[in-house]
Amino acid sequence: MKARNRLSVYRVVDVPLKEVSGVCLGRGAAGQLALMAIGDRAAVAAWFVQPKDDMASLDWQTADVARLEGSRLPEGDPDIEAVCADGLSRVLLLQESPPRGELIDAPNRRVIASVALEVPGDDRLARAWADPAGSRGEGAVFLPAGHLLVAKEKDPSALIEFGPPGAQPLGLARGGALSAGAAWEIEPGDHRYVALAAWWPEKPLRKACRDFSDLEIGPDGHLYLLSDKSDSIARLTDLALTGGTVSALATWRLGDLDGKPEGLAFTPNGRAIVALDTRKARHNLLLFEPAIAAG
Repeated sequence: MKARNRLSVYRVVDVPLKEVSGVCLGRGAAGQLALMAIGDRAAVAAWFVQPKDDMASLDWQTADVARLEGSRLPEGDPDIEAVCADGLSRVLLLQESPPRGELIDAPNRRVIASVALEVPGDDRLARAWADPAGSRGEGAVFLPAGHLLVAKEKDPSALIEFGPPGAQPLGLARGGALSAGAAWEIEPGDHRYVALAAWWPEKPLRKACRDFSDLEIGPDGHLYLLSDKSDSIARLTDLALTGGTVSALATWRLGDLDGKPEGLAFTPNGRAIVALDTRKARHNLLLFEPAIAAG
C-alpha cells in the first residue's frame, strides 16, 4: 500500500442541508451533471443540474423525499446514510435503521422499489447487523444483475454484497460495477435481499480507515472508501467472488475538517467531492485536488 498523501481543498460549497450524510454525482443522457446530497436529520434531498464539468454555478433544488409516492421514510430522523444513482438518474436512498433502501424516480416523485437488507445466520456479522444499537449500511454502490455493495460502518467494519436469496455473489473487479448509463436491474415493488458475500479489511486498511463511511466508484473504475474517523480516502483492491479480505492500494488524508466526512463522489476528471455532516447548512461540501481517480 502506498503511503498516505494529503489532499488540498480547492473549493468549498454550501449545500442547503444540515447533517449531510451522503452525496452522489450522476450524468444525464445529454451529458449534464446532477449532484445529489441527502441529510440524515430530515428526509430532504438537495440537488443541482450543471451542464458543464466545472460546477461553475450551483442552483440547488430541494425536495421532501418522505412525501414521495410510496415512501416509507419518516420525515424526522430518517437515518438515511447513503445515496447512489444509476444510468437512468434513478436514486437509491440507503436507510441504516431499519436496514433497507428505496429506489426513487425523482422527476416523477415516486418510489420504484423498496429493498429490505438482511444478514441471515448467527455469526459475528449477522449478530452485529441484527443489533438494534449497532451500525449497518453507511455507503453503497450498484452492481450488475441488481446486486448492491454496502459498507458496514464499524463494530465490525465490512463490505457486504446483497442480492436476491439464492443468487451467486459477483464480487467486484476494477471496472466491474454497474456500467455508466445502465439501469440498476430491479423490478418495481418490495424486495428482500440477503448477504451473499462479505469482505473484511486487512490490518493496514483498518489502520488507515478506522471506520467505513461511504463507497464510490471512481472514473478509473476502482472502488474507493471514505473514512470519517480517519479523515481519509482509500483506493481498494478487487473483491474476490466468494468474499474474504480487502485492502488498500493507496490512501489519502483529507486534513483537518470542520465536520465529519460522510459522503464521497468524484468529478468526471477524478477529483474527490466530500460531503460534511455539520450542524449548519454552510461550508459542507468540499472539492479536493489533485485528481486521484482519473480514468
